[in-house]
Amino acid sequence: MVAGCPADGAAASARRRIGAGLIAVAAALPAWAQAPAPAAAQAPVPAAAQSDGTAPAPELKPLGGDRYQIGRIVVDKAARHFTVPGRVHALGEPLEYLATAPGGMKAYEALFELDARGTAFNLACILIGLERRPGATPWEGREPGRRIDGMRVRLTLAWGQGALRKEVPAARALLNDDASVEADKVEWVYIGAPASDLHGRFMAEETGTLIGFIHDANSIIESATPIGIGAYGSVRGHAMLPPKGSPVELIVEALGSGR
Repeated sequence: MVAGCPADGAAASARRRIGAGLIAVAAALPAWAQAPAPAAAQAPVPAAAQSDGTAPAPELKPLGGDRYQIGRIVVDKAARHFTVPGRVHALGEPLEYLATAPGGMKAYEALFELDARGTAFNLACILIGLERRPGATPWEGREPGRRIDGMRVRLTLAWGQGALRKEVPAARALLNDDASVEADKVEWVYIGAPASDLHGRFMAEETGTLIGFIHDANSIIESATPIGIGAYGSVRGHAMLPPKGSPVELIVEALGSGR
């Protein structure tokens, strides 16, 4: 229901538009990612599946103008991007993930902790037009180090307020000066946690793994080419970042299909 519209006709039109959007989103989600919506939005909690192994369905709140809120994620569907707040986490430690959910299994190797669970983060990806490419190379049996096919995304990291606000490509924030990887050559692609196909439940929800760069099949987004393979500890986060625990914001923007 949409409350507060000035006229019955406008309200009905708005309800039809939002309802159609919700139906489209539900159709796009795999069966194991669907479940009855909670009565009210909840604060992020450690990533975990429900007792029956299914992922809890996130609440989708319309904000108007083709904008939606999913927990603390704000989606601009028309502009094809969303933002999610979080904090600096394992800065200076050996890293294999850009970001995990609170309490994620790989949080100790994640540069950022984001205030989003796997299912909510994936729903935001779907709303901005990201989807797994049909006919993509099957994950199982992939040659190590092989480039991942997928729809490309731009990841931007921001922190600070007003005149002190700073925005940098996420790869720049991730890569310390001696990481031996050029940040401007890093590409990010949507993969949608393909491990879920084998397990029958959404593994990014269960593991809390959101964005990785070592080609983890539980991730929702990965670097197209793996980073730091065979050189554990070479990626530790850039010194430009604020201290551990500092608030940050991740901006995810859909760019189109990968190669």
